[in-house]
Amino acid sequence: MKSLLVNLASLGCLGLIVSGSAVADEPSAALKAGTELLKTGDRLADEGKAGDAQIQYKTAFEKILPGLRRIPFKHEVKRDVTKRENLKAMLLKDFDEDMTPAEFEANEKALKAFGMVAPAVDLKALLVQVYSEEIAAYYDPRTKTMYMIEEPEAKKKEPPTFFDRLFGKTQGFDKDENKTVIAHEMTHALADQHFDLEGLHHDSKNNDDRSLAVSALIEGEATLAMMGVGMDDWDGTEIVKMPADGLDRGISMMTPFLPMLGGGKSLRDAPPVIVESMMFPYLRGMVFCAHLANSGGWEAIDDAYKNPPLSTEQILHPSKFRKHPDLPTEIDLGALKPGDGWKELGRNVLGELQTAILLRKQKGSAAAAGWDGDRYAVFEGPGKKLGLVWFTTWDADDEAREFAQSYVRYQTARMGKDSFQPSRIPDSLWRCVDDVCRVVERRGPDVVVVEGFPGGATAALVEAAFAAKKTEIQPSPRKIKPSDAPKTSARESTLEDASRPG
Repeated sequence: MKSLLVNLASLGCLGLIVSGSAVADEPSAALKAGTELLKTGDRLADEGKAGDAQIQYKTAFEKILPGLRRIPFKHEVKRDVTKRENLKAMLLKDFDEDMTPAEFEANEKALKAFGMVAPAVDLKALLVQVYSEEIAAYYDPRTKTMYMIEEPEAKKKEPPTFFDRLFGKTQGFDKDENKTVIAHEMTHALADQHFDLEGLHHDSKNNDDRSLAVSALIEGEATLAMMGVGMDDWDGTEIVKMPADGLDRGISMMTPFLPMLGGGKSLRDAPPVIVESMMFPYLRGMVFCAHLANSGGWEAIDDAYKNPPLSTEQILHPSKFRKHPDLPTEIDLGALKPGDGWKELGRNVLGELQTAILLRKQKGSAAAAGWDGDRYAVFEGPGKKLGLVWFTTWDADDEAREFAQSYVRYQTARMGKDSFQPSRIPDSLWRCVDDVCRVVERRGPDVVVVEGFPGGATAALVEAAFAAKKTEIQPSPRKIKPSDAPKTSARESTLEDASRPG
């Protein structure tokens, strides 16, 4: 769910074009200028001029990142400053631009139909609160602008928490934290100028799973570059050698504790689908990009932008992306007719990641492994009741059976104390209470879930779902739209102005 579960992407700019005999001299000159700007930024920060320091850091990375990332900025990255207290209004505007109210409602009610978000939760308010607390800076590929966040005075004076101190953060403006965040976001700006990040997300519209996979590529690349900056690996040769398997093991051990170690209260209290979907592009995306870089350097990541991952399965299992490609199956549910009083709200794809989150208490990762494709439709009926039709297909019959049995156990837990749980779960299990039926049925590698409808409609929906058309997706290289230099208004600074302390 790009608009619901994926952070804002980022990108950048600079007129550094290297050619001919300038190749040997230009990178070192740019690096020297960039590192001097970082020092200037540190000095300004020490003088209490946080905004001016951020400008210096932003300009510094316009000079440094092309050498690290091996691609030049084509034009300057616009910048703007947003007060923390104004961020909620900006995020609400972004949500409205990303999705119509009907599209947002469909996404929200789908999460509630699956049981991943409680019925009473106002999802938009929750997401805006979470993002407004967590965002430190961001690049918006629609406006081609790098937004710096200005903290209120009261926030600047707050003492660091126990975990802030544990990880080296002190009260007030944190120079190192700001440099790494800005390096991350400016990497997005750089990628945008070469690979059109907004177009990349647009290509995955109406497929939340693919949108999360694309976000993992974008955020994973920026996280690797950010780590390179933190290591003073200015030419990007060391970070691409960092073993991806080692990163994977470290992240796997840390992941259960990450929500407790950082983030604001809203993130810590958010449902697992929100927390884990927010962390996924950064953590699993970093491991995915490290696998690419280990085998082919930064050029392999460039190629991934041209031929992007198609599912979170490929992010979670990087060998299924290039080495042993496992292409997802496209599902067409066709016409679904639940009867009078019901309306269809929308259709989408859950994917391996969110299926694993859904079944996290029923050995989710194992149950979701072997995913090959899915499509669900969510409906609203009389009395605002929600109905769900979900078709999944798996690599093998055994994997379909494992998923179906895990889902039955999840469904039983949701039904409460009056639910019936058979000691041996059959391939077709119907449970109806007060003319509301819940069905999990497996036929070979395919599993259909139908929930929330009366018995007669349920039978027809099960058969209609099993008649779904399955097509293996055939990937093709993207047609990337060239990046044009954005128009600069009078209120925006030029690169020369930005390099001059304010």
